[in-house]
Amino acid sequence: MKTQKMTLALAVFAGLTFGSVYAQSEDQVLNSEQIDVDGYLKEQNVTDGELEQIKGELGKQKNMTQLNKEKAKELGKLSGQTEKLLDSQDQYIDEKIESQKAIKEFNKKTAENELKLRCLLEESKSPECSKWVKNKEPVVEDSISTGQASVAKIEAVAPAAPVTTMKAFEEIKLIPFAGVTNFQGETERLETSFAGGLRLESNINERLSMGVGVNYGRFETQDFANNNNFNQPWSGGYFAAFGNGRQIDYQSLGLDFYAKFFLTRGERFRPYLGAGLGYNRMTLVYRDQGQNFFNPGFGQTFGNEELTNTFANGLLMGGTELRISRSIGMNIELQYSRGFGAGDANTGVNPFNAPDQRRLQTLSDEIINSNAISIFAGMVVTF
Repeated sequence: MKTQKMTLALAVFAGLTFGSVYAQSEDQVLNSEQIDVDGYLKEQNVTDGELEQIKGELGKQKNMTQLNKEKAKELGKLSGQTEKLLDSQDQYIDEKIESQKAIKEFNKKTAENELKLRCLLEESKSPECSKWVKNKEPVVEDSISTGQASVAKIEAVAPAAPVTTMKAFEEIKLIPFAGVTNFQGETERLETSFAGGLRLESNINERLSMGVGVNYGRFETQDFANNNNFNQPWSGGYFAAFGNGRQIDYQSLGLDFYAKFFLTRGERFRPYLGAGLGYNRMTLVYRDQGQNFFNPGFGQTFGNEELTNTFANGLLMGGTELRISRSIGMNIELQYSRGFGAGDANTGVNPFNAPDQRRLQTLSDEIINSNAISIFAGMVVTF
């Protein structure tokens, strides 16, 4: 009996001891520090009421910020849609106005057509029908052998074509031209190697026009056996220096003012007569200046001879224009001119001791006082 009690007491003591140990082990597991998956200890979050309030306010503001962004985005879409709506309203208003005008015009035209039809059917002579119903010409009847009346037809006379008049400066022409000029003097017969120019012309009326032009000409002539030097005591030295003759170069640049009178009113073939005045500047120079031969016995100098002279001239012209199209045509012209009123000549050397300088002066006077006949062909460009 005593033994059983001892055994029971030991069993109770062992049970109490095991329960205490188990409870202590479970409490240590539950209250132990947390460990992250990578094996490090995780710090325990510390908080209180104020911190939680701050966190709540922060979350609230974040939500408001996101909400405001979404509102702004939707307001942008609303603004774009509003502009589209305004544009569509403007388009609608414009289309509405145009359609109302079209309907009004249609109704007006319909009423006018109905009035016209009524006037024609009723042959009304009211003022509102006067523009459609004319007073009829009396009908002329002619009796024929068959006894039937035939109505003589009255043919309407076609109105005369209106006469068109051209206004002043309505037509502008640009006329480039080229050809040849022949000078017929008392002792000289000279011909240019080139003569040409450019004219600008405009109409005063359909048959009269005026214009201004520039012209250029050049030629070369051989001064064979110069009369001033031939059989002179210094002629041997002269021909030794310059040969049998020295070449003279001529160049001329002029400005013309002229008027034309067209003989017909034709569109394609337009013959004309004209007249004008010009102002010219010419240059004469010996090309071969040699070695400036000087004859001390007679004090004569040769070389560096040159002459520049200005003069006016009058001109007469006759020709025709042949139009290929409205803006392009051709021009052929015969021109006569003669100089007058020569100005002061500029000389290269003193003519007193330079016989060839005097020769250039003589040739200049010969050209100015000669009868110059020119033949030109050109193009007519009309603007």
